[in-house]
Amino acid sequence: MSLTDIQTLVSNLIRDYSDEITNADRDQAIDLAVARYSSDKPRSLIEAVQGVGTDLLPLPTGWEDGFSNLRMTAIEGRAEIASRVEQTLTGYKIRTGSTISGSTEVLVSFTASHLLSEVEDTIPRHDREALSFWAAALLLEQLASYYAGSKQTTIDADSVDWQSKSRDFAARAARLRKLYQDHLGIDPKRNVPAAAVVDLNRPNSLGRSRVVKGRGRI
Repeated sequence: MSLTDIQTLVSNLIRDYSDEITNADRDQAIDLAVARYSSDKPRSLIEAVQGVGTDLLPLPTGWEDGFSNLRMTAIEGRAEIASRVEQTLTGYKIRTGSTISGSTEVLVSFTASHLLSEVEDTIPRHDREALSFWAAALLLEQLASYYAGSKQTTIDADSVDWQSKSRDFAARAARLRKLYQDHLGIDPKRNVPAAAVVDLNRPNSLGRSRVVKGRGRI
């Protein structure tokens, strides 16, 4: 399964509103969902780095500044080495409790974010639906916010109650968020997400387009 499959899952979850959400809106929500999932359940990578004859080791090439955390440092076949990441005059390094010779390879275990594209996919199969829940929830929350701030039009006698639609979107988003959290075993009281914004290309209260964008629709 790849990005295309996740796109299809998200599109199906918001199928009733597919004419209101663009492909770009959906893909932005998926990117945000991958970032959120990476924070909740990061990948664990192991990479070998070479000693340099001091008690400092270079960071592994897969290390992501601002995201990765050090999990373990060890010489193969030996006990774990006490270590920590610290800033030096030449950048961040791994500080060990002893000198590591230049001929010694050290195994470094660390966290990394997930990848999702047409050529790379690190999302476990059993978590794909949950990730799609989070992406769809972001889109539904943005629709709820839009309708909550819009005035009900009086031009058409059969006009939709926008406030009611806002509540419906918000309820659907909350349900999908809960499904995501339940799947990953996350306590929502201890895991309050930062606000995320998906820019939806929505019409104004008269039904006219606010901005004309050359983007395909779902």
